[in-house]
Amino acid sequence: RTLPAGPAGAGPFGAFYSKLKYYEQWDSFWPVGDFADVVVRFDTAPCRFVFWRGTNYIPNWVTENGIWYNNEFNETWGHGAIGCAEPMSDKQCRHSHVRIIESSDARVVVHWRYALVDNYYNFARVDELTGWGDWTDEIYTIYPDMAGIRQITLHSNAPAEPHEWQESIIVMGPGQTPDEVIKTEALTLANMEGQTHTYSWEKAPPPNPREPKNANIHLINTNSVYKPFVILLPQSEPSYDIYSGELRRDVSKFPWWNHWPTATKPSDGRYAMASDQASHSSLTHIFWKPYSQTKISMTKIMLNGLTDTTADQLVPLAKSWSSPAEIKLSSGSFSSSGYDPAQRAYILSCSANGKPKQLKFELKASEQSPVINPAFVIKNWGESNPSLKINGKKFDQGPEFRFGHRRTIEGTDLIVWIKQQTTKPVQIVLSASD
Repeated sequence: RTLPAGPAGAGPFGAFYSKLKYYEQWDSFWPVGDFADVVVRFDTAPCRFVFWRGTNYIPNWVTENGIWYNNEFNETWGHGAIGCAEPMSDKQCRHSHVRIIESSDARVVVHWRYALVDNYYNFARVDELTGWGDWTDEIYTIYPDMAGIRQITLHSNAPAEPHEWQESIIVMGPGQTPDEVIKTEALTLANMEGQTHTYSWEKAPPPNPREPKNANIHLINTNSVYKPFVILLPQSEPSYDIYSGELRRDVSKFPWWNHWPTATKPSDGRYAMASDQASHSSLTHIFWKPYSQTKISMTKIMLNGLTDTTADQLVPLAKSWSSPAEIKLSSGSFSSSGYDPAQRAYILSCSANGKPKQLKFELKASEQSPVINPAFVIKNWGESNPSLKINGKKFDQGPEFRFGHRRTIEGTDLIVWIKQQTTKPVQIVLSASD
């Protein structure tokens, strides 16, 4: 019984509705149609990003050899809830839902919405006036390089009260154990100077990480070529702890439970004694400052994905996101709103009523602000297809130049993704077809 992630191998990049099949008896529990789950595929690697009912739509990065990993969700405790209030408790997906917002050759945007409920569907922090408890919207903006933004918005009458925002969770199918899928040296942290430190579970869980100083790059060392990573904005001042409770070293070096995923009965915190059922293990928590906040909401963002590089080799990507190259326009019919880290994209607008001619601009890349696979959202571009020149060289549509159109009630926007890595200023021209 293998956790389902769709057809094996690489496939066309995009998000796809599907009905993922696990095994007959489990599948028969679910009164759903043919579009119950969402799978994001990549054409450059046999990896996936999967929103499946069996994980209550908690999305998982899936490596080339079938190791599942997620960065958890919002979780809280008490205030009307018995035990944990989280989407993991929503065994029937009554309140956990997923939908595709965008899917083109340039990027994918998926919306996951869930309630913070316990195993008995009690909400946490129900407002006496409105009757609403804690809810969360998560927006995932994923690009062809298997890196994207997780934007988490908690809706609550007390968003600043204790909530969990991240936990590094490995998900396993029957027959898999934590010690088999996670390296003993399970965690590597890095900072923007490229300094790293790797933490081992060989003799015991390591102490809460303090090295390297100002670490904002977090890599989990799974037994796979592609490994899950998280990058935080340095200005969000991230810190970390190790999940060191509920250990049974005679069973596993790591914590190990099977009350989730795929459990259909109310359950919370049940230990795994063997690999006979789907299970999970937890390694770390990340704590970081909000991206934005109101009296009734809080938003945090992270850059996450899969990589076949080392933690220190992710530093240029981290710089390109946290300190993006300045954009300088030289086209009169366009304006710039600058770089949006919540989309990992530059936001531009066309004033030519959907009939652009040429968009010319320079990205002022440098060692501290490199350009790494930039994306552009060009509002009101219209239906025309673009052509591309970089430093005077023409690029045809393909793996290095991808685009798609986003149609809204206001007009048609153009989404562009370019496979380009440089620390030198680069001239870019996008021309509309006739």
